Formats: sequence, C-alpha cells, structure tokens
Amino acid sequence: MSDALDPGAGAAAEWTSFGVSELVSAAAGSQRVLDAGCGSGRLTVMLARAGAKVTGIDTSNERLGQARRRAVGAGVGLRLVEADLNVSLPFADASFDAVTSRLALMAAEDPVATLCELRRVLGPEGRLATVIWASLKENPWFAEPREAIAAVLGDSRASFARAFGRLGGPDEAAAVHRAAGLRAVEACVLRERVAAADAAQHWQRLARENGHFRRVAADLSDEEDAAVVDEIATRLVGYQEKGCLLLPRAIVLVSAHR
Repeated sequence: MSDALDPGAGAAAEWTSFGVSELVSAAAGSQRVLDAGCGSGRLTVMLARAGAKVTGIDTSNERLGQARRRAVGAGVGLRLVEADLNVSLPFADASFDAVTSRLALMAAEDPVATLCELRRVLGPEGRLATVIWASLKENPWFAEPREAIAAVLGDSRASFARAFGRLGGPDEAAAVHRAAGLRAVEACVLRERVAAADAAQHWQRLARENGHFRRVAADLSDEEDAAVVDEIATRLVGYQEKGCLLLPRAIVLVSAHR
C-alpha cells in the first residue's frame, strides 16, 4: 500500500493516476495496444510514451478531444476513435497485442459481452489488463462525499456514478473475465490513501478532478456548499491522522491472456 501523505496541491497528480503504472507494466513489450474507455487519455498517453502504438476508444467526443490535446502536449501520437464498449468494436479480429481498460468495465451494460469483444480483437496470446474501482466500503474518499450530498441536497442530487464498485471484489471481477473465455486470469486489490488538509480541501479537489462532483458543485449556492463541506467533515472525522485526512481508496486489477 502506498500512502500519499502530502496534503498540499502537489498530491493532485498522483490523486488522478491510480492504476496507470500497473496497466502500463501489464502491456509492456506489446506493439499494438488498445485502451478501451480511454477518457481524457491519461493512460493512453503513458502507453504511447512506453513505446506502444496506441489506439484509444471512448464514447465521448469531448473526452477524446481532451485525450488529443494531452497527446499533443506530451509529444506522442495516438489513434483516437469514437466507439462504444457495449456494441461490436470497429476493428478486425486480432488487431491488437494488448488491451487495457481503466475504470470503464464496471459501467458496461454486460461486462462479459464487452470482455468477449475485447478478447476478439486480441491477437493469439494477447494480454488484457483491466482496473475497476473496488467496493464503496473500500473507497470512502468517494462514498462519503456522495452520501454527504444526499444528506444535504437529497438523494436525486447524489444519483451519479451508480456503477462505482460494481464487480468490486477480486473474485467477482476475475469470474467475468473467465466467463468471457480469457485464460490465466489473476486479480488483486491495490490500496492507497489520498491526503487532504481537511474536508474543504478534499471537496475542492473532488470538484476540480471528478466530473460528477464538479457538476454538483457548479450548481451550489455558497450556503449549500458550506453545508456539504460540514457534512463531509462529520463523515470523515475517523480518517484524521498526522494532522490531516488520510482517505483509503482501492482498485481491483485483473490481468489475463487470450
């Protein structure tokens, strides 16, 4: 377990990259890599920096635009394609040597069907590695602020990201990969803690780095914002340590072969 103890702004970069290095390592040596559900391209760019020829897919043109700008800033080339993990992918069989997916599989309508399609585009002996959030219980950094929003603003305002924690145990996550015909499936839980000086800083970081919380925060009055922060502070009091908040978070990493 790694603990980020610095409560200052410098912790933000690590705060948004949990699981990236593990997925890059899982794909090491692969020439053609598909990053499925690439979002803003954080992992996609790192895969390209490691020497792979990378294709990133996402359903959101906005997020693909962010990925494109990130690649330009990093000086790497990416192939970015608008595609949906819930339907057939626009690639021939065995198009890739490795497939990665970070924080996307849990939102698939049918995870087994999605994994079957990812298996189809893998070449013989190709490698697949996915990361999903572990259970809400293991992720109070996310779960408690969302519950605080529900307590202050009502359940409807906290109805976002209901896929968070789906397939959130290693046995369950491994089982869907095996059901898709993948071999040599291994799953483990990775844990770390994120630091914040106090509840207000944690809320500010959520609103800056997480789109769900950002959309909620954008509509709050000053009074509502203060009430949410107070509720978060109450819920996180048990995570005070060394003069700051140290908040656990956990992901499930699954690796497999075609």
